[in-house]
Amino acid sequence: MAKHNLDSTDRKIIELLQEDGRMPFFTIANELGLAEGTVRRRIGRLLDEGILRIVGVTDPFKIGLTTVAIVGLKVERALLDETASALVKMPEVRFVALSTGNFDLVIQVAVSNNDQLLDFLIRKLSDIPGILNTGTSLVLKVAKEDFAWGVN
Repeated sequence: MAKHNLDSTDRKIIELLQEDGRMPFFTIANELGLAEGTVRRRIGRLLDEGILRIVGVTDPFKIGLTTVAIVGLKVERALLDETASALVKMPEVRFVALSTGNFDLVIQVAVSNNDQLLDFLIRKLSDIPGILNTGTSLVLKVAKEDFAWGVN
C-alpha cells in the first residue's frame, strides 16, 4: 500500500471530521481560515484517494446485537484469501483481518443472542472451505472503540 503524504491542512481537516463527520465544509473552512471551496476540494481528494471514509457507525449492543464475539480462525494457507472473502460477505461479520500468531484470521461477529452465535459457529462457518479450527471469545463490555486513527 502506498503511503500518502498529508500536509498539516489535510491533517486538521481529518481531525475535525473525526470529531464530527457531518461538520459542514463552511464550518471547517472558518475553523481553519480557508475558503470553503478549498476544503471541499481537499475532502473530495481525500475521499477519492481512499484516505478518508465518512460513515455512520452503530453500537451493536444498542441495536439489539447483544452477543459480540472475537473469533480466531486457523485456515489452510492456500485458501486464506478465499476464506477471508467469504467471511467479508457475511452480515454477522463486522471485521476481518489476516493476522500472525495463533490464528490466520481474526473476525468480529455481532448477533442477537447465543443461539445465533452457535448457529454461526457451527453451521455457517462449516460452509466455508479451508477453516481448520476456531477459538471464540465473547465480548462482555467494550472499554474503547475508536475509529479516529492518528494522523499525526
